[in-house]
Amino acid sequence: MEYLSIKPVWSKSKDELWNEMFEPLEEDHKHELKFSFRRIPVWGYAASLLIPVLLICHFYTVTEETKRGQHTVVRLPDRSTVILNAESKLSYKPVVWLITRKVTLTREACFDVQSGNDFYVQSGRNRVQVTGTTFNVYARAEMYRITCLTGQVEVQAGKESVTLHPNMQAVFNERQLHIYNDIMPSTANGWVQGKFIFVGTPLQEVIAEVERQYNIVVTSDYYPNHLYSGNFSKTEKPEVVLEIIGKSFDIQFSIEQ
Repeated sequence: MEYLSIKPVWSKSKDELWNEMFEPLEEDHKHELKFSFRRIPVWGYAASLLIPVLLICHFYTVTEETKRGQHTVVRLPDRSTVILNAESKLSYKPVVWLITRKVTLTREACFDVQSGNDFYVQSGRNRVQVTGTTFNVYARAEMYRITCLTGQVEVQAGKESVTLHPNMQAVFNERQLHIYNDIMPSTANGWVQGKFIFVGTPLQEVIAEVERQYNIVVTSDYYPNHLYSGNFSKTEKPEVVLEIIGKSFDIQFSIEQ
């Protein structure tokens, strides 16, 4: 048996046989990959490039912020003007401004809005909607107060809403909305002219506003639960302002050094 040999019936080498068997499979695979690549239309590639651009436009936001003792004027893309009070912040999206005129406000600002599409001011869960008008928004932690100076203002505070006309004011405090008529505009936006004008304002709120405008810290032995009415100019030194306020209640205020 050791001398028995079998002669193969084929005359091709192993490499030749391998290539004949698997080369068609490789060609089919290449064709499949090539075919799959060509199935993606041109608009698909355009969309893949456009989506990131749209996302950037949607999320790109400009933020303006003031420090204590500082005011600043913000010019919006439609030439509307916003004056930010001390320690306030305003944000908006300039790229999509023509689609939606919307700003987000923290604390206080006075608006002069150009006529056009609806203009929104969002402060937390509260919102103001106007077309073209001037108004003051006070949106601090203790109170939300809107004063209409010209035009018409739609206010949504909590679950309530109201329409304001010139010299009307809406105050949302402790989940209740109060409406006031015949408001003197200077009591709402006197700070724009560098004036302090208070009418029946809690004393602690008065002192807090003085601290913001002068960037100081005021101390006192006690703060009685009194209401203060008075006006004075910011050109006065803070020591003089505190003396004027303190005399009404026989209180000595001092500035922390």
